[in-house]
Amino acid sequence: MNTKLQHIKAAKAFLGMRALWVVFFFLCTATTFAQRVEAEVDSTQIKIGEEIKLSLMVEADTTAKVVFPEGNNSFLPLELLEAYEADTVQKDAKYNLIKKYGITQYDSGSYYIPKLKILIDDKPFYTDSIRVAVADVVVDTLKQKMFDIKTITSVEKGSSNWWIYLLIVLGLIILFGAYFYFFVFQLKEKKRKKKKAEIPPFDRALLQLNELDKSKLLLNSAYKDYYSELTNIVRQYIEEEVRIDALESTTAELIRKIEAQKDAGYLDLKDETIKNLKNVLQTADLVKFAKSKPDDAVVKADRNLVENIVVETKEAIPEISEEELRKDEEYQLRLLEEQRKKQRFRNTVIGVVAMIIAFGGLIGYATLQYVKENTYIGHSMGDLLEDEWITSRYGTADFTISTPQVLKRMTPIKIKDSVGATSETDVYSYQSHLAPFSIDLAVTTFKQKPEITLDDIAEDILKKLEADGAEKLIVKYDEYESPTGIKGLKMYGTGIFVDNLSPFSSTQEREYETYIFEEGRGIQTLTMMYAEDDEDGKELVKRILSSITLIEEQNNDR
Repeated sequence: MNTKLQHIKAAKAFLGMRALWVVFFFLCTATTFAQRVEAEVDSTQIKIGEEIKLSLMVEADTTAKVVFPEGNNSFLPLELLEAYEADTVQKDAKYNLIKKYGITQYDSGSYYIPKLKILIDDKPFYTDSIRVAVADVVVDTLKQKMFDIKTITSVEKGSSNWWIYLLIVLGLIILFGAYFYFFVFQLKEKKRKKKKAEIPPFDRALLQLNELDKSKLLLNSAYKDYYSELTNIVRQYIEEEVRIDALESTTAELIRKIEAQKDAGYLDLKDETIKNLKNVLQTADLVKFAKSKPDDAVVKADRNLVENIVVETKEAIPEISEEELRKDEEYQLRLLEEQRKKQRFRNTVIGVVAMIIAFGGLIGYATLQYVKENTYIGHSMGDLLEDEWITSRYGTADFTISTPQVLKRMTPIKIKDSVGATSETDVYSYQSHLAPFSIDLAVTTFKQKPEITLDDIAEDILKKLEADGAEKLIVKYDEYESPTGIKGLKMYGTGIFVDNLSPFSSTQEREYETYIFEEGRGIQTLTMMYAEDDEDGKELVKRILSSITLIEEQNNDR
């Protein structure tokens, strides 16, 4: 009886433990399958350009945060036409989210919609890739007339030359402004001066004295400016009438020249007049250079003395004969013609220099643009970030990537290793001398893939960098997963690298990032270098990595 009771107790304990395991299993199952993602299309066969409706379905908790893929790069090699609004259906304590996209392809063939990453509470989930076939549009040759294939015709490369028109408009505005300034304002000023110069020196001196009386220089206590104007009037008159270099002479030099003219009999001027001129000039020197402030009576007296000096000087000048007057007029005309020639020559030189600068600037700019577009010297960081990027496929493994400029294909490398595995490597590169940035992509395809790891590839890359002259390499390793769900190995750090494209083989300190992927029978390595702590370079790397798409060669049945 006791034995039977023990069996019953044991059976109950076993059933209790089994019930606990069943509950635990269902709890785990509920937790595991609480979040689920699926992808489906309305058709797997379309014509060129026809829209495919791609539906992404997510089953998640009502509190979960769901982020669907965005941007055209997520759907490469297909193109995104439109992203529709997400539909939400609540079912018990869960949400069923459905996000639809319109995608297409404009080239015939077989394509794979890549694995799409959906974030649920910042945890990535991936959909299965879906194969779609794109067929050519069928043409009924019985109803539609066919034409011969036309020969290839060269077409000039179109370009946006808006900057040329802008420069032309700016040039016309500058020329109009120069014309308006030189031929309107300057011409008016010259006419005014010429008209004033046509007044006889004696009358002009008296007119200038009257204008000085009407000025407010004395009211503003501007004695320095007043005496400068006063002495300039008398000096200019003496220079023009007596023909003495008066404006550029000091007071003592001018007095000596006037006395020499008097001694030679060319000027019958009284000694008292010469003395008065000397006193006025000395007073003006004290005011201008010693900051002296004369009394108002002295200022008024000096002004009257200047007028008397002008009058007495005119009376002291002997009469000029008609022959001398005619010679003087001829001299003045000859002098005026020489001045005009000098002015015309100066204007011609200015115009020629302006044209040379303008055309030189245009030619230099056009040359720089041509050199940049042909990647002889590369592009600046601003150009690389702002210009339209290009999406291309590289190598036989359909390595698709978006870059600021097309990567230039280098000579393919064929290698047979020690175990006899033949491989072919396609190398694509871009390097800019205007910006410290370079891209190197190597796509290796094996006839028969050998036993090789990503660590082995990384070691070979380091050896090659050191063989090319790299020094002080700091190397770090991380597992990597791209925004499009592609896994690989990331090797990064800093070092000093040799610029082999430079004619001087200069060395530069650079940060480098190398990403190694393994798809199908191939190895893909992407290396990017930029200046240390260069935020623009890091932004370029981030954008490039987010565009990477790989299609496994064994699934690519085109």
